[in-house]
Amino acid sequence: MTKPRNAVDPMTVRGRKAVETVLEYTVFAANSFIFLFIGIQQARRTYDTLWVSIGIAVVVVVVVMLARVAAVYPCCVLFSRSSLRIEMRHQHILFWGGLRGALALALAMGLPPGVPRREGIVTVRFAVVAFSVFVQGTTITALLRRLRIM
Repeated sequence: MTKPRNAVDPMTVRGRKAVETVLEYTVFAANSFIFLFIGIQQARRTYDTLWVSIGIAVVVVVVVMLARVAAVYPCCVLFSRSSLRIEMRHQHILFWGGLRGALALALAMGLPPGVPRREGIVTVRFAVVAFSVFVQGTTITALLRRLRIM
């Protein structure tokens, strides 16, 4: 549906920006709380199996990163001779910026208790999300600076 020509937008540009800022912060806070609460719950549950799970988690993080490589770079090659070409430095950002968050962790936690190896799935999912947030999330700015994008 289109607006009539004489319709007035009830929200100013400044008001719209304020609403967007509040919504962005709300999403950030909700994700942070979900991640924190699930992390606390997971830490209590898996303290005994943590050391066994660390080796598996490292392997899974490597596999996830390799899957990201396989998803980003070959797809970009498909468009290398078109107007949709993506510069290599932007491909690096697509690879490293593939952050995984609280939603994936919440989905893993939502598995019914009877699912075989549920605790292992949740623990490894937690490790992948933690790597994503604490390693990728905290180093993306340095990558952007190194690639002279910021």
